[in-house]
Amino acid sequence: AVGLYLNGVYLGKTQGSVFDLVDIERVEVLRGPQGTLFGRNTEGGAINFITRQPSGEFRGKAGVEYGNFERKVGRLSVDLPRFGIASASFGLRKEEQDGWAENLTGPDMGAIDSESARASVKLEFSDSFSALYDFDYSRSDNTPPPTSLYATNGWRGTFPTVLGPAFAPFLGPVLAQQLMTSIESAIAPYATTTRPDTVSTNGPEISERAKNNSHSLTLRLQATDTDEFKYIFARRSFNYGDNQDIDGTPLTAITSPIPWGMSAYYNRRTGYEQDSHELQWVGTRDRFRHVLGLYYFKDEGTTRGAQDFSLLGARPQNSEYAADTDAKAIYAQVDYDFTDRWTATLGARYTEEERSGWSHRYNTNGFDGPRTTDILPLTSYSADFSDTTPMAALAFKLNDYVNFYARVAKGFKSGGFSSEVSTPAVSTPYKPQTSLSTEVGVKSTLLDGRARLNFALYNTDIEDQQFTNLIAGTTQSLVVNTGESTYRGAELEAAWLLADGWQVQLGYGYLDAKLDKFIDNALNLGPTRPLIDTASNREPAWAPEHTLNLNLNGRLAQGGWGELRAILDYSYTAKMNLYTVNKDLTTPNAGGSYVVGINTVPAISNLNARLLLADLPAGPGTMDLSIWGKNLTDEDKMIQSIDFGMLRNATWQTPRTYMFTATYKW
Repeated sequence: AVGLYLNGVYLGKTQGSVFDLVDIERVEVLRGPQGTLFGRNTEGGAINFITRQPSGEFRGKAGVEYGNFERKVGRLSVDLPRFGIASASFGLRKEEQDGWAENLTGPDMGAIDSESARASVKLEFSDSFSALYDFDYSRSDNTPPPTSLYATNGWRGTFPTVLGPAFAPFLGPVLAQQLMTSIESAIAPYATTTRPDTVSTNGPEISERAKNNSHSLTLRLQATDTDEFKYIFARRSFNYGDNQDIDGTPLTAITSPIPWGMSAYYNRRTGYEQDSHELQWVGTRDRFRHVLGLYYFKDEGTTRGAQDFSLLGARPQNSEYAADTDAKAIYAQVDYDFTDRWTATLGARYTEEERSGWSHRYNTNGFDGPRTTDILPLTSYSADFSDTTPMAALAFKLNDYVNFYARVAKGFKSGGFSSEVSTPAVSTPYKPQTSLSTEVGVKSTLLDGRARLNFALYNTDIEDQQFTNLIAGTTQSLVVNTGESTYRGAELEAAWLLADGWQVQLGYGYLDAKLDKFIDNALNLGPTRPLIDTASNREPAWAPEHTLNLNLNGRLAQGGWGELRAILDYSYTAKMNLYTVNKDLTTPNAGGSYVVGINTVPAISNLNARLLLADLPAGPGTMDLSIWGKNLTDEDKMIQSIDFGMLRNATWQTPRTYMFTATYKW
């Protein structure tokens, strides 16, 4: 997984609009594994958003935005004049939007109502010592994007072929088949394989709500010309709740041949808090540069929710679980320029983590009603994990414009518990996942600075790989260590200044992902379903072979009145599997669940454009006016789906949106 950071603070949870308001100065992207420079150990790398600090000068900007679906946005960002040793800035943002899918039986889907605020204060006690305090807050009261019924079959079959035999011992084979046929006939009219303009839901409420706030304090001491010490403290908390109907129909029950519930509805309430402390020493010694750090991270999260999955024959039940982390680490990295052209880098990190929590699942008298009987009694669990993850790199500077490099690093992803699972297996931890990543590449500036070309080849071998499986007929996720895999590929980044004021940027990625070992229960080797290696019949999840990003930014005209620019942005992601799927369900080495095709999302493309009239003189400041649109070709592909075994739902690309914005800067 890739770790997200804001000013060097790891974000354990990212629900809400934390990035909507902050004034981004730059974005740092580090390929994984990462853990020897700052923050949390992240096997997939790190993306660090660095915000602009208070300037101490009075300036700011205010903007409004209006678009289709009654989208309205207002925002304000102000830097205050420096007073004494203090500089400060603040920002506010408010967004409202109607839903883009009409709900015939409830609130329209995809609606937004959010607000956020931020404040930053910098205290410069001396030339060598400063403190920076950051605060952000956000609140949202939205409705989720529409979930529609995609198909009345899943990887296992249909209601009559899957649940008919399952309920035959209780209802008799004839009545069971009649019932499942009636269920299938009742939901069939709601199935659609294209993005719906209207949907129908059931359940007492459909919503997504979140509230976040965070505090961070960064102390910097320039002890000498060559030594800097930095301490970062952060505390983040959020509360999140959603109420969702995921079967894609408004049906609550059928009465023939027997009464049967038709709901797949749940609610969920999550509270989360995290604290982190980090101390860094950054130094330079002639040809040496080093970073030494101590890191501590603690989080606590609790989730409680009610479920009504009567459509699948389940009784109403509640799920409650908690997941806590207590992590400590020490890390170091040293760069050594052993010639003017060659630089060697060595780094290492030692991590200790304790994962703990508890789970409780029980039947209820009606949806979210009083507890009746336990499914899983209150069960507590805890486990410790640790590892040392070294890295090494070598860089060669061919000249001032071309640099070659090679890097090797070990990755570590901590073990843990599948807290949602409703069996005693919940107390058995899954093991840590480890990896070995190698990368070679070149970074270059060409054509007298008019072009940039970066190219990299990489290979990652993963052992004890953690796979998340959706337990059939439930919303419970089970994490298991079932295999080994190899991810290898290439990445190309290019930018070219075509002419004065015109630039094109290109990003392309190729990925060859292969499962080398995947132990799972056999599908076709008898009722005992022995464990076998199914790797040769499996394809990995979320591993598109090709990704592409293309951006064109050009100046159309310029004068004393300002500058007119056109910006085009295109992205493409090849088809990919939603789960670790079988290539063929009928072969002897088929295992587990899911299959190519049924559980594959199509290739996704997206075209955005913007026409910007910038720097129009307006009183003491300037005005920017723009018209922009997203998904201009109105692509309507499925982007996510849940396969329950005998039916599938779907969520979709957001339809074409267009907006007008006006921003005043002073």
